[in-house]
Amino acid sequence: MSQKLVLCSAVFSAVFVVPSSISGTAIALPYIAQKLGSDSVLLQWVVNSFNLFFACFTLIWGAISDKWGAKHCLLTGVTLYLIASLLSAFAPTLLWLDIARACAGIGGASVFACGSTLLMHAFSAKDHAKVFAAFGTTAGLGITLGPTMSGFLVDIFSYQAIFIFHFLILALVFVLVCLLPQYQQKQQAFHFDIIGAILFLILISSLMFFIINLNDYHQVSMLTFFVFYVIIGVVFVQHQRRRYHHDKMPFLDIAVLNNPTFVGFTLVTMIAGFSFVVLLTYFPVFLSAVFGLSASWTGVFMLALTAPMLFCPILATRFLNKEMNPKLFALIVSLMMSLGLFLLLIVLYFLSGMIQILSILSALFIIGCGMGLHAGAIDRLALSSVDIEKSGFAAGVLNSFRLGSEALGVALYGALMQAFIAANSSSSLHSYVSIIASGNLGLIENLELQSEALHLYLQTFFIVIGILGILSLLLSFAVWVLLKRQIR
Repeated sequence: MSQKLVLCSAVFSAVFVVPSSISGTAIALPYIAQKLGSDSVLLQWVVNSFNLFFACFTLIWGAISDKWGAKHCLLTGVTLYLIASLLSAFAPTLLWLDIARACAGIGGASVFACGSTLLMHAFSAKDHAKVFAAFGTTAGLGITLGPTMSGFLVDIFSYQAIFIFHFLILALVFVLVCLLPQYQQKQQAFHFDIIGAILFLILISSLMFFIINLNDYHQVSMLTFFVFYVIIGVVFVQHQRRRYHHDKMPFLDIAVLNNPTFVGFTLVTMIAGFSFVVLLTYFPVFLSAVFGLSASWTGVFMLALTAPMLFCPILATRFLNKEMNPKLFALIVSLMMSLGLFLLLIVLYFLSGMIQILSILSALFIIGCGMGLHAGAIDRLALSSVDIEKSGFAAGVLNSFRLGSEALGVALYGALMQAFIAANSSSSLHSYVSIIASGNLGLIENLELQSEALHLYLQTFFIVIGILGILSLLLSFAVWVLLKRQIR
């Protein structure tokens, strides 16, 4: 077996696992709650911890690999992910599962940061387009098939089977990576901003803790998290500016944020975080709670949202190759994702029966198409709008905005659900707030209370998705403002 084939098999297998882990774990949340408890905050962190550490460590792995070598970093990350998957399968409590998922996020970040670097070194420039097209397609397959495969694994075995499945694939990846040579990389001075990385991790974590504690708005803890977030934010910005002015590589290059075209394209990725990623994570719970779908049927239903990831990136390339205005393209995909949320709410509120089901599938498909069209294409458009010597920094900023918004969007949904349910629940449902917020209505034994809880869950879901829709629409307006001079 050739070295290039071994490399592609290793990287693409790992790339498939990471997005399928994100999209597939959402299917398992109701079943995890039944076995490990329905504490809504700890249950949110099953998803939040992976997203948070994945977002923060993607940049860190990329920087470390320049000094240590991409193979060694990938092998270390895969090993951590391998162990974390096993720990996730056998975690005795939600807290241990959250910790294991955080470790999985750290390991998963190495796959995207170091795997792409290895492909760049192993293949010639003329082959890069094909290789990275396969890279993106594999990631799309992970997102698309993750919920469906996970649903069948849960129904046939249990939710632990999802993590065992990841463990088995990653074990193969580990063996394949060990067979790879150490590709020669250009030696670079190691100027990684470790203080900036730590401040960034603390900054995003404190913001997420603040969001998750929104339901405790009358408590000192929420104000404490907010004040701490503001202080860390100021310290982080000042630290980045100081390094930039002293010609030292900052963790994030603030200078690229002065480019309105770059920022406009970058905001499109944030809209995806507040729309597509939130639905990918929590709509399976909605389908289980409201329509009573099994894990398998929930996974099949979610194909309406995820399947466009398989073909829309190709369509986006064709649209842009036919000289479609890139700025207009960005605005259209932004509106597809933001207005798609409002279309979903209208369908859920006003329709019923088979027409409602078909209309839900259509709304999910529109949002999925917006996600698929922007995936990859927006990255290329954003990075091409900055000077070539700034492209590396710009990529760091772009990925930080994308991954950070995904983590925050998921956290915001869970926090708002908890806050509104706590504020509007009757005295008889007050002890079931966490259960209702997590969508595990079957744990309420009293049928009358279960019916009341379902009504409260639906009402709150409409409000929260509406708020996320407004945020997405405001971001779409910001995209238009930043790019309007070039939109014709």
